Amino acid sequence: MKGFVYVLLFVVVLASCKGGKVSDPVEKQKPCVESDTDSTAADSLPLPPKAADGLFDDFIYSYMRVRRFQLERTVFPLPNYVDGQNRPIAKSAWKFDPMYKNLDVYTLIFDSSRSIKAEKDTSLRHVVLEWVYLEKHRVKQYVFDKVDGQWRLTRLESHDMSRNVNSDFYDFYRRFSVDKKFQKSHIKEPFAFKTYDYENFQSIEGLLDVEQWPDYRPKLPSGTITNINYGQSYANSRRRVLMICSQSGGMGCSLTFERYGKDWRLVRLEN
Repeated sequence: MKGFVYVLLFVVVLASCKGGKVSDPVEKQKPCVESDTDSTAADSLPLPPKAADGLFDDFIYSYMRVRRFQLERTVFPLPNYVDGQNRPIAKSAWKFDPMYKNLDVYTLIFDSSRSIKAEKDTSLRHVVLEWVYLEKHRVKQYVFDKVDGQWRLTRLESHDMSRNVNSDFYDFYRRFSVDKKFQKSHIKEPFAFKTYDYENFQSIEGLLDVEQWPDYRPKLPSGTITNINYGQSYANSRRRVLMICSQSGGMGCSLTFERYGKDWRLVRLEN
């Protein structure tokens, strides 16, 4: 198992996952903080076409970049629940929010391979975008609803991570993302691997030993991560698919975890 396939995979993976500049979101951006660069760019961009409301991903791309569009598509006074107490935000008090636009990468968490297709579903009417502060055990949610054919931010909600349906996985990932010894003890032996050889235009699949994880491990976002819930239920699934997505549209990675008793284990790495 450690012959030609491993050598080829090592070269391909290093060129993709590790070359993607997966950085810590905490160092790149703090939500709701507007820089001078963000402000200038947000004022100079035109409004998006009506087709931007087809897919939520198209809408959020413009919502994070165009100030006028963000104001038009936010309900004011905006309900803002902090630990159950509403602290509404007036339009005059709103600051342009670039959200995760300035991150090199952002993360998505799905409950199955099938649910990944939900992000391309034009029938969606409700989406929740999350900032997950792993060390602070806090979650901030942006609730978007499609009203009369247009996506709008309708509510903010911040609460303790224990109230989130993914709380146990977030707790697990908080340590998995930074503790290399913990990582190795929470990886299935062997674990599945898949990548794509762009020179030969073919997929490559195989199994890797846990001892080889350090050679193939992507740089994992830590401290603060994002998630977009397109309708994933999570509660009845023993699986989590963590996708590390590049803002530039370049190479990304996905890590599949499965629950074994009270523990989570990495069972598959794919890029």
